[in-house]
Amino acid sequence: MAQAVAALVKLTLLKLDITTVQGDIFVGLSFMATVVGYNFVKYVKVANLYHSRLTRSMKVIQAFTAICLVVLLYLVFQLTWTAILYAIPLLVLTIIYAVPVFPNNKNLRSIAGIKIFIIGLVWTGITVIIPVIYSEKEINFDVCIEILQRFIFVVVLMLPFEIRDLQYDARELGTIPQRVGITRTKVFGSILLFIFLLCTPFKNDLSSLEIIVSIVITIICLLFLWGTEKKQSEYFCSFWVESIPILWLGIWIFLQHLIC
Repeated sequence: MAQAVAALVKLTLLKLDITTVQGDIFVGLSFMATVVGYNFVKYVKVANLYHSRLTRSMKVIQAFTAICLVVLLYLVFQLTWTAILYAIPLLVLTIIYAVPVFPNNKNLRSIAGIKIFIIGLVWTGITVIIPVIYSEKEINFDVCIEILQRFIFVVVLMLPFEIRDLQYDARELGTIPQRVGITRTKVFGSILLFIFLLCTPFKNDLSSLEIIVSIVITIICLLFLWGTEKKQSEYFCSFWVESIPILWLGIWIFLQHLIC
């Protein structure tokens, strides 16, 4: 997952022609932040329950996370104060997503129907908004379109995971597949992808590269979305779907060298 987030950050830098050293530093920062945030969200309960008899693998995860946290803190001090201020809400969302701060021992994840939209907000902030602010680039109309497209992309990317987890998630989570079923979830994702693609021509600084890559990545996402089943191979989501952002970056770099 961290590689996917870092790939989306790098994609943002390439699409908005941000070639500064600060931009490249943020790619590493986003990778470290995702490792720390993901491990915090995934393992915070396990660590609290079994802290006295942690397995070797859990101790390795904790040690790796601690190292990433140290590197992350160092890189954070390379940010501008404006970027740090914009990053604070994302940090708060991540914490209350995992930590029960609401009545009845609830966190954001346990509130019905909003899980993937919270993830979409956090990923969009990390991969578009903060890099733009960090690189001191103006948030113009094209950047706003990019923000909308990135949010849609991440939400669609989460749908196969929600379909996969349909047999494991508690009914109280109220995920989209739980509410409307698998087929309608795929239709919902397809409509979002249509909106994603439709947004592209509205950009002021539009290139043939942008159009081609948008069409290709939309088709790829549609294929994976409609290929998702309740029972699937172990690596369908955990590897192939998670690799789509990396594939998006690879397609952009390949066609950029081919066309330009």
